[in-house]
Amino acid sequence: MVTTLYLIRHCQSMGNIQHRFQGRFDAPVSPDGEKQLELLSLRFRNEKIDAVYSSPLLRAVRTAQAVTRFSGLPIQIEEGFIEINVGEMENLELSQIGKQFPETARNWDQSPDLCCFPGGETMQEVYLRVNDTLDRVIEKNRGKQVVVVTHGGVLRNLYARVAFGCPEGIRKSEVFGNTGVSVLKAQEGKELFFEKINDLSHLPSSLQRQPTKYSFEEAGKEPV
Repeated sequence: MVTTLYLIRHCQSMGNIQHRFQGRFDAPVSPDGEKQLELLSLRFRNEKIDAVYSSPLLRAVRTAQAVTRFSGLPIQIEEGFIEINVGEMENLELSQIGKQFPETARNWDQSPDLCCFPGGETMQEVYLRVNDTLDRVIEKNRGKQVVVVTHGGVLRNLYARVAFGCPEGIRKSEVFGNTGVSVLKAQEGKELFFEKINDLSHLPSSLQRQPTKYSFEEAGKEPV
């Protein structure tokens, strides 16, 4: 029995274009994000989906609403798929973080699995949280086709588990674009493998912000 999960990163938010380390800050959707949502809804217009899960943050919920626009499926809010709690770093401009939190910034750039966000989560905690949630969703939906709408930091931790089997894998993790669709297969609820990663084919090139790993020393690229 194979369970199919469509893992989708949220649409572009204002925090993304303002180069902010959003974390759980509930930023509104950007104008280009609205366009991405329209095209994502068409991408899923004829897709057979059995269940839709979303992070509770607005940028994710709006994305989930686009996915369910034609099907009318209920959106199940799942706290386990919320973005990393980055504590005191939340919604800061990337250029501020290297100055105010040099140790965490250095870990993020070199060893993100060792990050301990001041007043927030450790990356080890994030890894366990999101993967425990994934396992629970798979167990509840065995043999079905499920959409999960979440965030860049969550997706990097899921990828680390599937591709490398450990939190350290986030050092080599893929980075996912806004409304990028990845297809994860769960064989018998246990063996996990990606069939597709970060598919942005539903967007024209003008709306595709290429997913780029960024460092706090090179502030101004793709925020979480």
